[in-house]
Amino acid sequence: MGRSFFAGSQLHDVGYGGKVNGVKNPYRALVLLWSATTAQELESFLLDWQPVSFAGTAAIGYYASFLYLSKQVGQRPEPAALTGQWGGVPGWSAAHKLSGYAAGLVSMRFDKKGKRWASGVPPMGMVGKWAKVYDPRKDGTFPGGSGAHRWGDEDTFEYDDDVGLNALTYARGRFARNGKQVVGCGFPQDAIDWPSWLAWINVCQANGWKVGGTVLDGPGMSRWDNLKRICQAGAAVPCFSGGKLAVRFQAPKVALDTITSADLADGEPIAPAMRTYRDRINTIVPKYRSEQNKWELVQSKAITDEGYIAIDQGEPKEEEVTYELVTDKDQAAQLGAYELVGRREISGITLPCKPRLWEYKLGEVLQAVIPELALNHLCTIVALSKDVGTGIVTLTLETETNAKHPFALGQTGTAPPAPTLTPHGDNDDVIWNNDGNEVDNPIAGEWNATTSVQDISGSLRQVVRVEGEPTDPNVAVVTFEYRQAGAGAWTIAATLPAGEDMRYDIGGLDPNVTYDVAVRYRGSGSGAEDTPRFVIDVVTFPTVLTNEAGATLLADDDAVLEID
Repeated sequence: MGRSFFAGSQLHDVGYGGKVNGVKNPYRALVLLWSATTAQELESFLLDWQPVSFAGTAAIGYYASFLYLSKQVGQRPEPAALTGQWGGVPGWSAAHKLSGYAAGLVSMRFDKKGKRWASGVPPMGMVGKWAKVYDPRKDGTFPGGSGAHRWGDEDTFEYDDDVGLNALTYARGRFARNGKQVVGCGFPQDAIDWPSWLAWINVCQANGWKVGGTVLDGPGMSRWDNLKRICQAGAAVPCFSGGKLAVRFQAPKVALDTITSADLADGEPIAPAMRTYRDRINTIVPKYRSEQNKWELVQSKAITDEGYIAIDQGEPKEEEVTYELVTDKDQAAQLGAYELVGRREISGITLPCKPRLWEYKLGEVLQAVIPELALNHLCTIVALSKDVGTGIVTLTLETETNAKHPFALGQTGTAPPAPTLTPHGDNDDVIWNNDGNEVDNPIAGEWNATTSVQDISGSLRQVVRVEGEPTDPNVAVVTFEYRQAGAGAWTIAATLPAGEDMRYDIGGLDPNVTYDVAVRYRGSGSGAEDTPRFVIDVVTFPTVLTNEAGATLLADDDAVLEID
């Protein structure tokens, strides 16, 4: 769900092809299931944690002619089954459509020279925008809603990475068109406590809390635990209130009523002074899933408070909390701050009350003002029991500190960058002599790249201008390429006939981003091949760009300056 990476669940794996060029069964077909629901977008296929570019199903660049990918988002139904690159895949047929499942069929070719796959197949997987969700606010049949979403029709759902919407949709469950439940809890619409869910969904949206990751669903898996993991990404826990599925969450609270001494019934009220020393924590270290660290769980900075440490006799008491479905460091820090303050709240307050308080539900907030118990606190109902014989309702409360919200939501987190291997194909661009030593770039000085402004019918746009000419008269074609600095994949901007005083403007680039710019040459004659890639410059757009006429353009995504 949300935007995240998943290696996939392996459905089929077979080698085949007889004997080709002296290699037995050189072809391998691998079918991977990426999501048990229809995906919004399959964004980027990663191999050894580097993105691989494709032209259709064929990989380009380092894996060209050795790797192919047939993929599907999981339409309901899919028009055709995934296909392999080299003839029919044994054990796979047109009947294997996998409708409703985001999936891919990876085709790989091995050759005895070991050009690729010499060390085996590296880790692979897909970064995608995954499950579509139901939003009651976009359902015209729901009170207060407006739109085409319908609880009973998954084809009306839309992609959204809001934590609350993904938790609600998982609680609903996902169903095939024949009505068979595929994943999720399977709660019917009338079993949902809608006020609590809608309030939490709006809080997640206001806080910018997003979900991203994978929950495994199937035999032996607890769907209730999965729902709790999803809710955790939005500082919430699922619960049952009044016989319906509700949710308790972190947000500023207002008391609905006041409990006084006059409301106490027969029984022993309990009000602990504070949590025990052993149970108190004064430092939380959040872990979240970091895209910059190969989508692994990494630590954010520790969340602590000097006042808490002083109360605990100056002893740091640290605990690590993992947020499996959080991919943003600041969100992880905010959740960790809520966890930290929550560990200091007074819990276990137990009050036997008269029938006047019978109707209050789990998660609702009351003000407890009972001087003999030294209580004057805002409290949340965390548990309750009712005795129908006596009419006594016993409330279990936990204090609620509204001052924690600005503290928690003001947190930011940090995570260290991870060292990585050289992206695949980068070593192919280095020029070596016969002694195995790197030599200077042979076209140094022939080209330069600068930021500039391009005038198109009176409108200006920011570009990288590449100017120069090949000094070798045998060069017939020049290819201009670019990429974000240090990224693995290159993008071809243009391929032009070689000439004197060449100039090409590369547009469509982002401001405040550094780019590598490179050229390749191709000689004349049939069968001529491209030279290695020569990086000629590294450029970054400045704050203000100026064209030859002196007109200026701010470096902004949508900036356009009209010339009068």
